[in-house]
Amino acid sequence: MLMLRTKKMINRILLFSLFTAHLATLLAQTPPRQVVTKTIEDTYAYSMGNEVAVEGEKAEIFVETWAKQTISIRLEMTAKHENIETAQRELENLEFVTEVAGQKIFLKNTRKDKNVRPESELIVNYYITLPEECPVYLKSHFGGATISNLKNRLRINGEYSQINIDNVQGLLDIRTRFGDIVGEKIDGNVVINSRRSDIELFDVGGSFTINAQYGELRLSPNRMLTDLQVNADKSDVYLFDPSGSPMQYTLTATHAELNLPNEIPLTELENNSDLRSVRIGSGRELAGRVMVSVSFGKLYLEKEKAKRVRQNGF
Repeated sequence: MLMLRTKKMINRILLFSLFTAHLATLLAQTPPRQVVTKTIEDTYAYSMGNEVAVEGEKAEIFVETWAKQTISIRLEMTAKHENIETAQRELENLEFVTEVAGQKIFLKNTRKDKNVRPESELIVNYYITLPEECPVYLKSHFGGATISNLKNRLRINGEYSQINIDNVQGLLDIRTRFGDIVGEKIDGNVVINSRRSDIELFDVGGSFTINAQYGELRLSPNRMLTDLQVNADKSDVYLFDPSGSPMQYTLTATHAELNLPNEIPLTELENNSDLRSVRIGSGRELAGRVMVSVSFGKLYLEKEKAKRVRQNGF
């Protein structure tokens, strides 16, 4: 029996060694990819009322602020292929379009000939730096957006795009489909409409309205929250309230599971086989108001600090 086990072990070691050697041979035979890059830079003087609008196609968009009254734009387009002529040709097929109409600055990347299927790995990155009071509109398709330190108006329309938001105030209107949202330190009047997207919001205040379908929501407000309204369908919602602020909760679960902290004082508004609705907390004048409705999902209220699920945010 011992000899049989020893033979099996030796065979496994030999097979692993052969596989490793074969893999090393394949890697050695693979020609290195050639990299071709084009960089475009532009600057616009900023005046009150200007807005930057970006339409990114398979692009990563990075927006940050500075103290200068100018708008700086840098676009980096890269093509990677084993054949440098192929990479150069397909990079030339990428086009960057800019247009100024009134006070709006439009930026867009596209392919000149859309019938040419790229063989190269194409990478497009926008780096935009502007005054914190400059409004921004982003449309992202199969890409991503990272925005920080804005203090006016932010609109995002994303599809298959990860959205990261850090320290943003003002009016926010976010629409996303198949694209997750991770946000921290957001304060203002915020409207989010999402479908098949996960949402994680930490340390948020102001007024929030969230309509979500087919996703997971993890929400952690701060003491500056005045109003939070969530309508979630076929979604799981986690509410974290570590601040101890006098918030008033109205939680409704329709054909859904409602999970509350043990021995929490509450008022049952309705309770039957299909629906449970409860009210929790103070109704004092300055209290934040939280109204969450979940259908065909799960709703959790947790009196502890939220824990991040993702580590690849901003």
